[in-house]
Amino acid sequence: QSMTRAIAQQSRTIRLPIHVNETLNKIKRLQRELSQSLGRQATTAELAAAMDMPAEDIRNYLQLSKQPVSLDMRVGDDQSTELGELLEDERNRPEDFAQGEAMKQDLRRMLSQLSTQHREVLTLRYGLDDGAGLSLVKVGKRMNLSRESIRKLERQALSQLRRQQQDMRDYLAG
Repeated sequence: QSMTRAIAQQSRTIRLPIHVNETLNKIKRLQRELSQSLGRQATTAELAAAMDMPAEDIRNYLQLSKQPVSLDMRVGDDQSTELGELLEDERNRPEDFAQGEAMKQDLRRMLSQLSTQHREVLTLRYGLDDGAGLSLVKVGKRMNLSRESIRKLERQALSQLRRQQQDMRDYLAG
């Protein structure tokens, strides 16, 4: 038992809990047995029925059994390219950054045309400064106003922004 535990602890790049490893071993053993008796690869449904587990759990366990692949691995006919070079980084695309900055600029311009109170309500409600929007009650406490007053100010500010947007559309169209 200590040998199998040591293998389970040290054989993988990402260590799996012992109970997961034991279940995986049972599934793999059953998979081999069913393949031999059926003469083909066992389906997930057949494995699930034999293990008395939901098919989704069997799929999850089999997914866990896959070994990670290094992004430094060489690929291609001449092995000159690393796998990581082929993957696109979608987090920091220049066009997304430019679009985000343009939207922020438009938003600042539109908010600048609102009263200070309306601007503060929208900034706090939608988290325009820090990304953390607040409830009507919390905004009311910060501004020493009732929840209903904040709701009314928010509605007015959004209505003004919609009018500004419509005016801009009319201006561009005509």
